Amino acid sequence: MNLDSRTLLFSLILVNTLMVLSLVVAASNRTYPGKQDGMGKWAAAMLLETLTWILAAARGAIPDFLSIAVANGCKAAAHALVLAAIFEFQRRRAPRWQYLAPVALTLVIMITLQDDMRGRFIWGGLIFAFQMVLIGRALLSDHETRAGRAWRLMFAGIVMTVLVIAIRTIVALSGPIEFAQPQNSIAPHWIQIVAYVGVMAAALLGSMGFVLLVKERTDREIMHLAMTDSLTQVPNRRALIEHAERSLARRSGLPLVLLMIDIDHFKRINDTYGHPTGDEVLREVARLLVQRLRGHDLLGRYGGEEFCVIAPETNAEGARVLAESLRQAIAAARFATDSGEISVTVSIGYSLCQAKLVRELPEVLSEADAALYIAKQTGRNKVACFGEVNPIAHHMLARDAA
Repeated sequence: MNLDSRTLLFSLILVNTLMVLSLVVAASNRTYPGKQDGMGKWAAAMLLETLTWILAAARGAIPDFLSIAVANGCKAAAHALVLAAIFEFQRRRAPRWQYLAPVALTLVIMITLQDDMRGRFIWGGLIFAFQMVLIGRALLSDHETRAGRAWRLMFAGIVMTVLVIAIRTIVALSGPIEFAQPQNSIAPHWIQIVAYVGVMAAALLGSMGFVLLVKERTDREIMHLAMTDSLTQVPNRRALIEHAERSLARRSGLPLVLLMIDIDHFKRINDTYGHPTGDEVLREVARLLVQRLRGHDLLGRYGGEEFCVIAPETNAEGARVLAESLRQAIAAARFATDSGEISVTVSIGYSLCQAKLVRELPEVLSEADAALYIAKQTGRNKVACFGEVNPIAHHMLARDAA
């Protein structure tokens, strides 16, 4: 197949133009159009990238200032916008010099060395490579960005760009300079073809990676909303049940405790102070409970004023200590609300899953609920273990089954 440099440039321009249109549609079709996720800046970067190759394709038909200085300035500005898009996505800010200095320096060098093609390739390559380092560092330095897999596509695009820059710089230093130009009158050399393919691949990988990066975070946010109680910001019942089932399945012969916690006389708080104050109390109780738990324990809102704690690797003694610690912390606290300081107590019932004993979650929940019932029936502000109230608890379970 016969290829010429203008055909390759046209293909590159066409791909970039379609990419810009796709990004504009994606940016304008979001659930929250005003959301700052960098999509708009990335689309603008691809637009400048397209303008770069349009000006390069017009070399000879337009003034050299446009096809050389302005074209390379657009290329540097496109890289700066890519960096800005990544930082906007990460909700971070970078020093302005990281955006402005490479663009300004590129324009100065391209104007100064307009008649020195070899110098332009060398110095321009160094600036563009430095911009790729800044972009790569921004990707690697943010943990959330690397939470999924899309960042790898973007990093692959950076690697492709650096390879293209390296090839062109090496050719400019040691080979026929014509092979490093975007287009010329001779048949394209394999170096030019590799450069075109690399630039096109970098643009595609980078743009696809960025769109997927935004999608990954949106999916995580939606999942968080679906699995989080909106009032207390702890896992909701669905998330709690799923975590408990996984914990039971993966405990590898280790003991596990499920605690059920209920705020005593919570209806009285709502009736006396109003539901907004009751909501404040729920939030403060949840906050205090979370602070008292270990890193691998999980607190979830089971429903109403009831919370559950999943405490893996916890034996009978540890369960009693944990439950008493939570009860005492709540009893000693004074919660500041719009209605003044309010003190509350909690009753706690828990079920112990012995080591190496296979248990089903519904059974464990029923046991903890039965123990909680006993704690409330015997005076509230107490802790009860299912095994310690076995006769009464078994009666409760039998009644529930009936």
